[in-house]
Amino acid sequence: MPTPGERELAAYRDEIRAMRADEVDLLLIEEGIVERLKVIGAEMMAEAIKMADTDAAEILVDGERFGSRRTSRGTYQTIFGAVVVDRSVYQHAGRGRLRIPMDLRLGILEGAYTPKLARVLTHGIAVMTEEDAAGFAKEVGLATVSSSTFHRVPRAIAGQYEAKRVVIEKAIREQDVIPEHAVTIQVGIDGVMVPQDGEHAMPRGRKTEDPDPPRHGVVASGPAEHDGMMGCAWHEASVGTLGFFNEDGVRLKTIYVARMPEPHKTTTAATLEQELAAVLRERPDLNLVFASDGAAPQWQALEGIKHRLPETFSGHTMDLVDAFHVAEYVQEAANAIEGTDSPEARVLAATWRETLKEHDDGAEKVLRSMRARLTTIESDARRKELTTAINYIANQNEANRMDYADARRRHYPIGTGITEAAAKTIVGTRMKRAGSRFSQHGGQTVMTFRAAVLSGRFDALHNSLRAEYRQSVKEAA
Repeated sequence: MPTPGERELAAYRDEIRAMRADEVDLLLIEEGIVERLKVIGAEMMAEAIKMADTDAAEILVDGERFGSRRTSRGTYQTIFGAVVVDRSVYQHAGRGRLRIPMDLRLGILEGAYTPKLARVLTHGIAVMTEEDAAGFAKEVGLATVSSSTFHRVPRAIAGQYEAKRVVIEKAIREQDVIPEHAVTIQVGIDGVMVPQDGEHAMPRGRKTEDPDPPRHGVVASGPAEHDGMMGCAWHEASVGTLGFFNEDGVRLKTIYVARMPEPHKTTTAATLEQELAAVLRERPDLNLVFASDGAAPQWQALEGIKHRLPETFSGHTMDLVDAFHVAEYVQEAANAIEGTDSPEARVLAATWRETLKEHDDGAEKVLRSMRARLTTIESDARRKELTTAINYIANQNEANRMDYADARRRHYPIGTGITEAAAKTIVGTRMKRAGSRFSQHGGQTVMTFRAAVLSGRFDALHNSLRAEYRQSVKEAA
């Protein structure tokens, strides 16, 4: 026998067929079909959810016995809308937390949300604001979801992720596939400023040039978050990348890591190390390029990873400071000598850049050239600019991070473009919009799901999350 929804859809089809040509309005018809299909979808979801119920007197949840069965009415949120279902609930000896078999068997998230709707909510906030996501969901014809739901539910799911992060990340890595033709991995790390609520906030979101480190962790909140000021301080978050390249230096895939501000970028570095270790267990022959700009804390993190490589690792390693950062210092040095933006400065800078890339002793050649010109500059300011460039290049060369000629012969990437892009795509594009500011956990929620989307790991993340919401339920004998 047809359901009410099926009858309504059939009646609407008859209504469409009876229309005259000048009565056809595709927008209204399409919206009408979607609304009726949502009714049928809700009916089918109610049937499917109910199938996971039981009427046994007692159940075993992961081997633990629960009884005191009674029936309650539950509301479940699906992509078709709310579904109300009568369900069995159990308790341990009539006390304590309820156990709901259908929730545990189906992996209902946060007590009400189906896995598909949870994916929509988390993907939505990964790519747009809560308000935009709610409007987009309405436009495509999904169940009505408020911006507050887009705000609240992904953060709750991310809290579950953070509580089980080590287990979930391990499961995700086990599902990942190393590109078949990969021969080189670039391991990069960088800092990026994020607008943050609470911690040492300045009035009306004005940026401080000397941000203090956050006083609290990812999930916990600090007292400044509740001081009523609601200002916007800026703190340095971090991003990390594992880029896979083939023998010709073409990038095949990138794994992205992003964390909100924390001392010494500890979690980002640890996660990168775990990702790299998982890859090297399968492919110990891969070559490794450790890359960043000249910031000492980032190189300290990368050096730590490098020093703890597994004994089975058999590939080649190289440290490379980002060639584009070096090029900026080279241009500033040329400007100091020949005049800012002069033809002579551009030619000199281009010559030095090619020297760095083409000669095995390129850094030494460029440093000798710069130092020889230092005494010819009369302006104290310009002499200081040239000295700054010399010191930067000398320090990086002394740390053996400027073997660009060798890197090019090996088809290694000499720039940190993918890491710089991670800072822009994960944080800049999504989190630095006008008026935006994030709590520690709210910002991490966006970063977690956005990094998963960009890494091609969104499916794996949700598969692992569902496992954390599911438990084995059996009827007790």
